[in-house]
Amino acid sequence: MTIMTPPRSFPRFLSKAQPEPKVKHVTLTRKERSTVWMACSLLLDYPGDNWTLILDEIELITSTPGVLPQQIANELATFCSWARKVGQQQVEQHYVTTFDHKRRCALELTYYATGDTRQRGIALSIMKDLYSAVGWQCASTHLPDYLPALLELGARCKEDIIELIDNTLATHREGIEILHAALHDMDSPWSHVLTALRMSLPAVTPEIYERMQTLIRQGPPSEMVGIKDHEYLPWPTQTATPQPVPTPSGNKAQESEES
Repeated sequence: MTIMTPPRSFPRFLSKAQPEPKVKHVTLTRKERSTVWMACSLLLDYPGDNWTLILDEIELITSTPGVLPQQIANELATFCSWARKVGQQQVEQHYVTTFDHKRRCALELTYYATGDTRQRGIALSIMKDLYSAVGWQCASTHLPDYLPALLELGARCKEDIIELIDNTLATHREGIEILHAALHDMDSPWSHVLTALRMSLPAVTPEIYERMQTLIRQGPPSEMVGIKDHEYLPWPTQTATPQPVPTPSGNKAQESEES
């Protein structure tokens, strides 16, 4: 028996999945990258009382020639345009729906690789050591793996210690990629912010892409018995912790926006 094929002009199903766009790395100066990371940090945080001022500042940056490469400026400007159009209350509602209610849109980077297991405690401890090593103290109520906090830290750090932040983001690159893929699939305005961030990061290697696909298929791990498996975590746990940089008196990380 032959199965009749419906005419092309009368499709029964339409694909909802959107192919994730390829994002090319954009070479940035240290100042440009700090600007991008700070902008992404502010836009990925929950909108606070100064939300309008944040939009004003980022719109000024993206509209001023020479401040940022045009590709990145366009992505940030697209998000700001949407935020202006819908208003802060709608942005807040979308934020909660997006980042608080969807596991694949978690802003806590260690969650993607460790889930809510004891391994995550090890990962968070390493993150805390990172803050101490670069001479800052996280003043927010968020966990230390909160992406906006890490981006702000990277934007504020001096050149001689920025490598520590680079390495931290690199070890959790799969989480950033999964977050972007989820936001893009949802057609979320925040996908433009993640696109801008990804442009500032090194290109994704085949190894990172494969690990990302594995995490997407399997999801965050469940609790495992014992903690001896920490040697298989996707970040170093056996290397010596960098010695803390002396913190200037009264110079602490500014408090992140309320969430």
